[in-house]
Amino acid sequence: MRMLAILANVFLLHLSGTAVAQEEPYNTAVESWLNGSEAEGLQGLSEAASQGNSSAQMILGQIDRDTVPGGFSDYLIDHPGRDQLLRAPDPDKGTVNWLLALSDPALKANGEAVFGYRVGRQPISNAIALQSHGEVEGAEYVLWNTLNNGRFDLINSMPAENYGLSEAGFLKWIEAYMARENKAITMRAFVEEANPKRVSGLLGLKRLARLLNLNQHFSDEANQFTTVMLGRGSDLPESVNLVRLNENISRISETDSYLNIVKRYCESCEGDTVDYDCVVQALEIAGGYKTLMSIRTPVETSIDQATFMNSKRPVEIFSQLVNNMRRYYSRDIRSSCIAANLKAKL
Repeated sequence: MRMLAILANVFLLHLSGTAVAQEEPYNTAVESWLNGSEAEGLQGLSEAASQGNSSAQMILGQIDRDTVPGGFSDYLIDHPGRDQLLRAPDPDKGTVNWLLALSDPALKANGEAVFGYRVGRQPISNAIALQSHGEVEGAEYVLWNTLNNGRFDLINSMPAENYGLSEAGFLKWIEAYMARENKAITMRAFVEEANPKRVSGLLGLKRLARLLNLNQHFSDEANQFTTVMLGRGSDLPESVNLVRLNENISRISETDSYLNIVKRYCESCEGDTVDYDCVVQALEIAGGYKTLMSIRTPVETSIDQATFMNSKRPVEIFSQLVNNMRRYYSRDIRSSCIAANLKAKL
């Protein structure tokens, strides 16, 4: 019996060593994708996925599945071996998305939830499925998008068993606003708030404003801020104070990780003078705060949201978005920073 116990321990140690050995290349690949070479990172993730690493499989599956980041990656757009790099081999179809071919059968429902959140006409069910598998940011994005598409009825009819989805940050912000006596929205007070979801909450409230007769409570500066967040910077009045507007955005970005992406993008090419047009025009080209919310970790169970947002990858993704969306933007480029980035890509 003693010998059996020794052999069992040796076997377990061997398995543990094998698992650690498999994790090291995966961790290196993730770090490279987040903060180094996209090409090397994706290649490393592809190799890890082929060896059965479920985390790598889920990351690649979402990159292949989603418009952001896969659809705007300079490296992937014209990559001749894109399918072989990002997808699982399939004897019938050639390749298939990894989310539908995960090595671990226990993750099947998780993969299907991540793969299918944009499919069908049941966004609340999709959001709840994401939430139930720990994809909190993805679930909140689907819920927020549902509200901004005018489907208030779906929000109101959310089932009680929603795994905490009803506690989404932007909903709690709107709930707190509706409960307060003073309904005035001023940038002075808004900037001082610490809620990291206050921008998505404010945009959700703006969507409800006409229905609930709330527009009267928005100050001029609050309206200008929401105009920029909606990607409509060209609609700003001639009298707008761009210095103060940028100061407010900078302050808010200290606690708003999505807005911080644009701030970091514009700070990357600051010279002797501040480019007050950069944030405004970059958001206009990219499509506003809604687009920023789609720049999130591919899979939270593989790379947590904070690690992803604090890395270099979100800024690179946003830069690629601006560069690629420029072709659909008919207005002149006012920002010297954006012009420099576009020129560098030529």
